[in-house]
Amino acid sequence: MVMDIFQGFAATSRLRRNGRQQGELPYSFGFLSLSERNRIEEHLGQGGSLCLLLFEIKNFLVFSNLFGSDITAVILEAMSREVSTLTREYCPCAFTYVERLSEGKVMVLCARTDNPVPELQDITAGIRLKLKAGLKGTSLKLTGQTLDVAAGCALICQLGMHPLEHSLYSALCDAQHVARGELDTSTLSLLAEFREILGSSMLRVVYQPIVDFRTSEILAWEALTRGPADTYFQSPSVLFDFAEEVGQLFALEKVCREAAITKIGPVAPGQKIFLNIHPRTLVDPSFSTGETLKLLSQCGLGPSNVVFEITERHSIRDFTLFHRTLEHYRNQGFQVAVDDVGTGYSGLWTIAELRPDYIKVDMSLIREIDKNPVKRALIETFVAFAEKIGCRLIAEGIETETELRCLMGLGVHYGQGYFLHVPAFPKPVPENPLPAGRASIGETIRKELKCSIPVRELAEKAYDVPAATKVSEVKELLQGKEPISAVVVAEEGRPVGLVMSHHLDRALSTRYGMSLYFHREITRIMDASAMIVEGGEPVENVAKASMNRDKYKIYDHIVVTEAGRLAGIVSVQKILDTLAAVQVEMAKGANPLTGFPGNVAIETELERRSQAGLPFSIVYADLDNFKVYNDTYGFKDGDNVLLLLAKIMSWAVKRHGVPGEDFVGHVGGDDFVLICSQERAERICRGIVRCFGRQVRGCYCEEVRNRGSIIAKDRNGEIASFPLVSVSLAVVDCAGACTLSAIGNRAAEMKKYVKSLPGNSFARDRRGPVGDGEADCGCACA
Repeated sequence: MVMDIFQGFAATSRLRRNGRQQGELPYSFGFLSLSERNRIEEHLGQGGSLCLLLFEIKNFLVFSNLFGSDITAVILEAMSREVSTLTREYCPCAFTYVERLSEGKVMVLCARTDNPVPELQDITAGIRLKLKAGLKGTSLKLTGQTLDVAAGCALICQLGMHPLEHSLYSALCDAQHVARGELDTSTLSLLAEFREILGSSMLRVVYQPIVDFRTSEILAWEALTRGPADTYFQSPSVLFDFAEEVGQLFALEKVCREAAITKIGPVAPGQKIFLNIHPRTLVDPSFSTGETLKLLSQCGLGPSNVVFEITERHSIRDFTLFHRTLEHYRNQGFQVAVDDVGTGYSGLWTIAELRPDYIKVDMSLIREIDKNPVKRALIETFVAFAEKIGCRLIAEGIETETELRCLMGLGVHYGQGYFLHVPAFPKPVPENPLPAGRASIGETIRKELKCSIPVRELAEKAYDVPAATKVSEVKELLQGKEPISAVVVAEEGRPVGLVMSHHLDRALSTRYGMSLYFHREITRIMDASAMIVEGGEPVENVAKASMNRDKYKIYDHIVVTEAGRLAGIVSVQKILDTLAAVQVEMAKGANPLTGFPGNVAIETELERRSQAGLPFSIVYADLDNFKVYNDTYGFKDGDNVLLLLAKIMSWAVKRHGVPGEDFVGHVGGDDFVLICSQERAERICRGIVRCFGRQVRGCYCEEVRNRGSIIAKDRNGEIASFPLVSVSLAVVDCAGACTLSAIGNRAAEMKKYVKSLPGNSFARDRRGPVGDGEADCGCACA
């Protein structure tokens, strides 16, 4: 085999220095059979030509020493397969041979009937580009590094006085010489074709939606470029790799950026477009001339609608310049995402220094995550990391529902992939991008602050201006004798936008800010997607919605309306202060063991729902035989049983109820209260009963579990057998205005009844709901 014969091309120079003649070659092309050699010689004798192509991984020896023979063997095997596939595509010849040499080299022999030297160079360059792109994924997956590939070619037109072996060896040396100097791609017809693509709008753009897992709405679309079909540049990776090599990367990205912005069409307030850019594009002098801002303005968009997506696969050489430039675009209102996290150069510290608004996790970590505990652990780490540095996580490449469900359960914020929607043009706008019933999968049960104060009680006077007001006038108003922090833009008393003082200053302080905006209408710079709420909205709902806004807008004021007309504004700080005061009051009554709200909070919640006239169910939970367990195993283990019940009740609300709406409280001891909607009450109770019945057995020793009962003293001091601890749930429906005493009396009656039933059980009051008249019939078990 050739790879056993060629131990290095240093032999080439030795051969030429020693002047070896025919018959003196220490090498042979042993992979060719006698019939194949005769076929090649006959082909050359009839005037045909033989092309020799050589593809070599640069710095292969260093790479091999660094990562070991096992990894390099996998990469070489992948290289051989890729070269074979590409050769069949680009060289549909009478016969072709592909052979793997030593030191990261692959050689191709193919017969031609003509003598196309310029075309041969184009073919070599085309195969090299696609080979480099094809090896990138394998190399990144195995080593986190990319590989560069050199290519050379040579042509054998006749044998002359030398045998075939000598001609092949000379051609191989010539190809190696070309590879060492690399191809001069600027002289190839490929460059002319590339420039024609850039100048004739032959590039295609498609958009893939990025979906918010919390709301099931579209956050953004990622703009993806595709080259012309059936050309060398059809693949995006080949297109951009070639552009980088011939110094046309900035020109290509400019064309892609313009096409993505002009073709996206209408974008709702708050929605965005993700634009992929190379890190070095940001520091390109032609990129900072304000052309993107002008283009966005012409298309009815602004910087807040754009996220620059920087791939982690590319290294950043000058961090100081890059960070300074990045901050410049941030000040204009653009946002930043780091793409392909988990596959490239950057560590978590580098990502943290970039302070991205979004982190996009590469699809290699998403694929089959539902079956891989290591990947799930990594994503959990990324979720925690993202929340710590104040950004949001986007999962790429979601292809199955099980992957989607797993990611939502892990708390990932957003996702994109073929399962949600394939890239398309025009931009897809699916009505229900998430499968039915999946939008709340990732939510966690937490003790919600309950504050029935309407937000109108916190609102302050709002300064408003008409939409035709100039930016200069608003600037003067904000910096008047009594400086204010915000101005509402309104038309006929209805708010249409908001201007925060610090956002205005930031926009005007950019390089072209004054000339672009200062003497223009305020509508060009206002936040048209400002948060506007009705005055009757509860404060805690407004707080949660405000915290889900984009990071740079999270502390912007909130506009309050009454029947759609401007009523005032309220600051986030005032809302948080109010909620903190409520939290302190509620904490005073919280149960010290479970942390659940105590009696004061329970009564407040019951009064709130009763006064609102909302139909609801109250579930009273009590443990049976708990005293016997406590006396036998001690208070510490008894507390563990109480915590078990609390955990199961929270889980049941999360699984079968409405998290954030349902309420769980701890009266004290082994008494708990759950408040939920009437239609979900029995489903929640059934989940509690079944789960507690299974889990509580683990609180006993093996002997008691096997026996199914515990031997202990009864109230009279006599030894008796007692069943295992069980839970009894009494369900009482409420509707309309009702008193706490009425609810308490009915719950006590139902509790007495359900505790008479054996084992873990629940019962629902079949009489009319409290507050809507009492029925004469008795209660019955559900």
